[in-house]
Amino acid sequence: DVLDTWFSSALWPFSTLGWPESTDDLARYFPNDVLVTGYDIIFFWVARMAFQTRYCMKNRPFKDVLIHGLVRDSQGRKMSKSLGNGIDPMDVIEDHGADALRFFLTTNSTPGLDLRFDEKKMESSWNFINKIWNAARYVQMQIGDTKPTLDVDCLSSVDKWILSRMDEVLDHVSMNMEKYEFAMVGNELYSFIWNDFCSWYIELSKATLYSEDQAVVQNTKAVLYTVLEAILKMLSPFMPFVTEEIYLDLPHDKESMNLETWPEKVNFTYTNEEKDEMALTISAIQAVRETKTEYGMKPSEDLEISLHDEQGNFVELSKDSKAILDKMCHAHVVENLNSDDVLSRTIEKAVMTIKMDDLVDLEAEKEKLTKEIEHLEKEIKRASGMLSNPNFVSKAPEAKVKQEKEKLASYQEKLEMTKAQLNEILKKI
Repeated sequence: DVLDTWFSSALWPFSTLGWPESTDDLARYFPNDVLVTGYDIIFFWVARMAFQTRYCMKNRPFKDVLIHGLVRDSQGRKMSKSLGNGIDPMDVIEDHGADALRFFLTTNSTPGLDLRFDEKKMESSWNFINKIWNAARYVQMQIGDTKPTLDVDCLSSVDKWILSRMDEVLDHVSMNMEKYEFAMVGNELYSFIWNDFCSWYIELSKATLYSEDQAVVQNTKAVLYTVLEAILKMLSPFMPFVTEEIYLDLPHDKESMNLETWPEKVNFTYTNEEKDEMALTISAIQAVRETKTEYGMKPSEDLEISLHDEQGNFVELSKDSKAILDKMCHAHVVENLNSDDVLSRTIEKAVMTIKMDDLVDLEAEKEKLTKEIEHLEKEIKRASGMLSNPNFVSKAPEAKVKQEKEKLASYQEKLEMTKAQLNEILKKI
């Protein structure tokens, strides 16, 4: 009547489902999809479940086994009573919440490797959740109590950009979830939500939300809702409580987030020209902001800028992109600056010149551009060395080789532009 604890727990994959009776649960859930376990009990438990299930059920107990490491203290030591270095998860939950702890544990560890408990990373998880909460409040303020309808034929360039990024992230997250690469999923979602959605799209949306075209306004609201809903669904396995709370506060179709399906990609037309222009616009905003900070200007100070491609041709932006630049950084695009006192910056696929009116220190600018050229030459040498190595080209993943080739082309293009900028500075000196 008494079984060894590991012997009895070895029956778990099927005995919990009603075995030896032929139950509906047994028919539906056996064999199990995945077992999640630490590496320290592979022999004690996992192996015994395998042979007990083989013997009793003539089948395997589960399709996959995900083996994780152990949680250690910040110094990498095993938590023990003798060292007094144990951490009570309930204390962590009291301070930061269950979702922050869950997100930290699931996205900061690689399968099979131990995880060090890090208070700073716990704090980072809490801050991330707070960022999501604030973003959700902004979306709620814009859409009200009615779920907006998305019209893919009336999308602005900004809307297309964020939806395109969302589709890319959804592909990567879906693929890595299937492979149990939760750390990669966490990094992808963190970057997309914090940078693309919160830092960029929410700010960029303010330019279109005040458009005179009501169709554009309504569509921006719909895009805000669509992206936020997709974010909540992708985050739900990691943050079940906060995502459920936000979902219930939004206009929704289901009684609970747990009844929703996995998000789907949005089908719309997005040309390479539109992609390039949006990348250039964002790069220009960053460059203008950095320049204002560098030269102690007020963020609200108006600047005139001009954009030219590698051949020196003026880059004509769309009305939307010009409005975004004006709204986001008070930069006005003109073809001719009518001034010799300009500052040049290499941005995404273009050189941006800014009318500075005696604010440029030519010697400092010369030194800065010289350092940038040295950096680019080093990167070109590194990338060229990798691509000329037969072992790297033949053994590295195809995606990695392609990425290095794209980097090399980008470095070479930027080098030529930066050298041209330096020559202009040298002429003035």
